Amino acid sequence: MPEQRAMIGNVAPYLRLLREHAIFGELPEPALKDLVIRSDLFDFTEAELMMRQGDPSDALWLVTQGDVDVCVDSSIGLVQLGELSTGALLGEIGVFADLPRTASVRARTAVEALRIDRDDVLSIGGTNPDFLRAVMKQLGQRIAAFNRTIAYYTDALDRMEQPDFDAGTLPDDGPPLPELVNFATKFRKVAERLGLRRSSS
Repeated sequence: MPEQRAMIGNVAPYLRLLREHAIFGELPEPALKDLVIRSDLFDFTEAELMMRQGDPSDALWLVTQGDVDVCVDSSIGLVQLGELSTGALLGEIGVFADLPRTASVRARTAVEALRIDRDDVLSIGGTNPDFLRAVMKQLGQRIAAFNRTIAYYTDALDRMEQPDFDAGTLPDDGPPLPELVNFATKFRKVAERLGLRRSSS
C-alpha cells in the first residue's frame, strides 16, 4: 500500500511542475495553489501498482519524483508501452472525459506522486473557462495523436503483408505519444526480423 502524506510545507516545487503542463498553465496562481494544497502526496515503492486499467478515474497523478511504467492488460499479462518520469501527468484523460483507466501504471523506481482529486479539478474548471478551453484543446490533441498512431500502424501492417516488404521503408517519425515509445521500438524490431527472414528465404 502506498504511504500517504498530507501536503505541508513548501508547495512551490509542485506548482512549478503543474505550471509546465498546458492545461494547468491556464489557471491563475491562487487557484493552482489551492488545488495543490487540497491534494495529497503518496510514496510508492518500486514495482508498486499506482493505477489499474479499468478502475474508475477518480483522480489524476503528478509524478513529482521517480520513474513509472505505463502498461496495458493483454492475453499474456501486462505489456509495457513506455516509461514516464518526474513531471509526468497521469490519468488526466480519464478524469476529464469520465472514462475508466485506459492503462495501468506501475512504479519503476521509488515514486513520489501528487494525487489530485477529480472533484477538485472539475470544481476549479467550473470557475475558470480558460482552464476548460485548455482541457478541450488537450483532449483534441490527444485524439489527433491517437488517430495518427492508428494510421501509422495500419500503414505499417499493410506494408508488412507485401512479399517484397523492407523494414527500411517504414517511416522514422513513429507515434508522437511518449507512452508508446517502447511499443514503437518493439514493433520496428519485429518488422526488421520479418524483413530479414523474408530476404534470407
